[in-house]
Amino acid sequence: MGNVSQLVPSIHPLLGYDVGGAAHHTAEFAAHGSSASADRAVLDGAFGLALAACAAAGDPRQRERLLR
Repeated sequence: MGNVSQLVPSIHPLLGYDVGGAAHHTAEFAAHGSSASADRAVLDGAFGLALAACAAAGDPRQRERLLR
């Protein structure tokens, strides 16, 4: 992400879901990634990003600022 943000404006959103106390980057953690909780988190995150993009696109001043 650091390399990308050096070239283009970037955000690094984080999503949270129930992992049952599993440590990050473990097989147990990965197993929770296919849960209903994880699916809801991804959909909620995508919806939030879409709303933010729509808000920016619908505001002429913000749109102009972002396109500069």
